Amino acid sequence: MSWVLDDEVLAVLAAIVIVSSVVAGVQVLYAGRVVEPFSELAILGPEGKIGNYPKEVVAGSPFTIVVYVGNHEGRTVYYEVLVKLGNKSSVVNETTPLTAEPIEELRTVLSHNSSATFPINLTLREPGTHLRLVFELWTFDEATREFKYRGIWNQLWLNVTGQPSASKSTGPVKLSRELESKLADAYLAIRRAEGAGGDVSEMVGLLNRALGHALSGDETGAEALASQVMAMEPEVSRLGMEASRMRLYTGIGTLVAVVVAGIGCFLLLRRRLWVWWARLHASWEVVWIGGDAKLSGLEGAIRDRVTSRRGARVGDVVSSALDLGHEARDVARALYGLSRKRLLKLVDPNPPKRFSDYLLSRYNLGFAIASLLVASCLASVYLSGLAPALAALRIVLGSIFVLFLPGYSLVEALYPKEEDLSPLERLALSIGLSLALVPLIGLLLNYTPWGIRLDPVVASLSTLTLALLLASAYRKFGVLKLKVAARS
Repeated sequence: MSWVLDDEVLAVLAAIVIVSSVVAGVQVLYAGRVVEPFSELAILGPEGKIGNYPKEVVAGSPFTIVVYVGNHEGRTVYYEVLVKLGNKSSVVNETTPLTAEPIEELRTVLSHNSSATFPINLTLREPGTHLRLVFELWTFDEATREFKYRGIWNQLWLNVTGQPSASKSTGPVKLSRELESKLADAYLAIRRAEGAGGDVSEMVGLLNRALGHALSGDETGAEALASQVMAMEPEVSRLGMEASRMRLYTGIGTLVAVVVAGIGCFLLLRRRLWVWWARLHASWEVVWIGGDAKLSGLEGAIRDRVTSRRGARVGDVVSSALDLGHEARDVARALYGLSRKRLLKLVDPNPPKRFSDYLLSRYNLGFAIASLLVASCLASVYLSGLAPALAALRIVLGSIFVLFLPGYSLVEALYPKEEDLSPLERLALSIGLSLALVPLIGLLLNYTPWGIRLDPVVASLSTLTLALLLASAYRKFGVLKLKVAARS
């Protein structure tokens, strides 16, 4: 992974880190604010995946459609999905709902950035061709206490075959006015508690249970749960205001600590990184292969030191340059630069003989660093709720995890020799191939039982990255063995 030390690569990486850090900081400062709120409505097949939708059904026979609803409104929302039946001449668009009585109704309450899927069993009684099964998304308006059409809809075209069913469709359950009012009051209690900064997840769960009882005809159970939701509002609001103040103070303190620590690490690494590199390679032999190349200053002094003494080591060269008034980091950087220019080569006197030794050696630091980044990203993903700084760190590490590491591991596996590609080519290919691999992983996951969800995506990308890193380590070990054999 020494190509990362190239000046141009470091400059690009620094720019990427700065941009991602700014984005992360903005996300922390504006946590909970949504610039463009939106809701999602999607229709999935009977297995809960895109595709395999029914095209022909038999009159009177039930079939299943899975409805997906997602909330990105920046607040808790009370949703209603109406299922209606129309035909080719029916009118439905972003401003006008379908003029027809609902044949099925679904209600749910979702917190911000949450989603849910709901299987709906439908039965169409009358045969017909080119029928439109329309799904409309409605949301509860807090001012009017009524549901309003959001202009979001989906549809399926169906043919219904067979004979008309003798039984009549009962349609969705009609809720009493008193129960509708109580459910609305419970939802508004959730909104007030949420506005105070409270954790309303338990209240949302109870209200969804109340909706389940209501739509199944159990009004008594629904009213009891709605009353329980309203009774929780004062305590949840009080705890929310206290937690909001604590989050503000903790967030400011954490961000200040992260900024100070980051600046300190940058200043330390800027001075010590090359010193550590020199210590890591102190016992390596320096062999001059640049002939009579004209050099001056520090590079010339290094050439003179190497050519005047056979078997010179990196540690010896650094020490001798120090005697001439140069700093260790400048000497180490100049040594690395000369090796990149193919004017000298660094030879390890004791290269690893087995792959297990190579895997944990300094030759394979890229594997160790990339594995550490994967582990850090996983920790930030699943622990981000503990502190605002972890939420910001999740954005930075997640960007590296998705936009760099998959492509980097593939490039290292395909081109194990460092001279195969220039540093900037490796960086560009790492980002480009990551952008190609990640959507492909998502596409494949869509056709598995796990689907495109957080845990399967994280597990798939981690497994792919680590597998490719192991493959690249094995190929690099083979290249090293060939070099050692050629020298001997």
